[in-house]
Amino acid sequence: MINLLYDTLTDLQKIRGYSQISQWEQHDKINEHLKQIKQQFLDRFKNKQWLYETDNLHLQSESEHLISEARQLFNIKPSEAVERKTFNLYSNLITDILKLMQLTADNSNLILDPELDTNYLIDVLAQQVPYLAESVGRVRGMGSGFLAKKEITADERERLHNFQAAILTRIESIRDAQDVIIKTSSNLKNSFHLLPDKLDQFIDPLVNKCLLLEDEADCPDISPEEFFRLATQVIDLLSSPYQTGIVLLTSKLKARQTQHLLQGGFIFFGTAVAIALMLYFNRAFFLYDQKLHGEMEKLSITDQLTGLYNRRHFHNVFPRELRNTLRHGGQLYLGLLDVDNFKLYNDKYGHPVGDQALKHIAMVMNGILQRAGDYCFRIGGEEFCFLFNETDDEKAKDFADRIRQEIESLGIVHEKNKPYGVVTISFGLIRIPENLNCNLEQVMTKVDEALYMAKEAGRNQYVYLD
Repeated sequence: MINLLYDTLTDLQKIRGYSQISQWEQHDKINEHLKQIKQQFLDRFKNKQWLYETDNLHLQSESEHLISEARQLFNIKPSEAVERKTFNLYSNLITDILKLMQLTADNSNLILDPELDTNYLIDVLAQQVPYLAESVGRVRGMGSGFLAKKEITADERERLHNFQAAILTRIESIRDAQDVIIKTSSNLKNSFHLLPDKLDQFIDPLVNKCLLLEDEADCPDISPEEFFRLATQVIDLLSSPYQTGIVLLTSKLKARQTQHLLQGGFIFFGTAVAIALMLYFNRAFFLYDQKLHGEMEKLSITDQLTGLYNRRHFHNVFPRELRNTLRHGGQLYLGLLDVDNFKLYNDKYGHPVGDQALKHIAMVMNGILQRAGDYCFRIGGEEFCFLFNETDDEKAKDFADRIRQEIESLGIVHEKNKPYGVVTISFGLIRIPENLNCNLEQVMTKVDEALYMAKEAGRNQYVYLD
């Protein structure tokens, strides 16, 4: 389903780019291309696999919305395109496709897979590469249109610069994710690539031509067709490694499914044996009851949405970790973080999407806080806290700020969180006093004050109070 959506994404990007040229120039060849790609785009929605997947994942209404919006756009005449601002309309529809890719991953429960390599791979395939392709697509559409109409405003230069910068940022993010996938997946070699080896050979000329468009008083002597072809080559290059990633993800999920089926078979067999033994040994029932009690105890200290420890367990852990720190040396630090403008995020995208964002944040925290003595908790709404030991303040600051950086690098779109445009966090950080009888309420008041200062200072940062 994600693979099919990626194909519709690239089709619509080409339609948007060709439409930009055709509205400023009479070009029979381009108009013929437009007609073919529009038909190809609509035919994808008749694909049997598409119909099966949308029905299976309960995404029929979203699919019908895409088709309806696309047909309305396709019927706009070139003479009406400037007035109707078709570039923005196409971009909005592409954004709907990107959101549908993420919704597909959510409805498939892919994000519940416990393996770190699979989580990163899902993020790259369902979000990072499609958004990279869209950034290149926007540069292609805007640049081709500017060259076709032979003029560009200061505001248009700034928009072009922002998307050109987003391309380089996305590439760096995908390469970082690739390093994590290789390190955490034992059967992969360093030859595994989620981006093509020769991508830089095409990115560099594209960026250089964008810089000419940005810096020159008048548009440079580059044809819109030449610019369009260069950007299209970059998008086409992404297709092959993307297919490789899809094949790898599919094989990993099938292997995990087989593993779970085997485990389920063993669990079923073990349960049957246990029931038989309970008929003869009363002690077996006692052991089963004890196990059940342990499971209930675990549930009572775990946050249901994120899987992190809850506020209740935080109050249990704090005095114990303080005693351990005083006994063995070191310093104990407490961080309190809050998702920036999260109410606006829920208002804009809906609470189910907000819940998914909280799960991604929890996954990042779990990935970083893995040492003995590291703990992370969800203590309410979009509020989290974490405890950890470190030798000095500077190392503690660097360690804690990794959480902020990693969450920002997820690139979860948050249009209302200005000026960042993605989900970010702010947090307060303090060192716990070396006093066995220190008051937790006072500690929380102090770290909450630090959090408030971070938000007042502009968000997406931390404040350390000594």
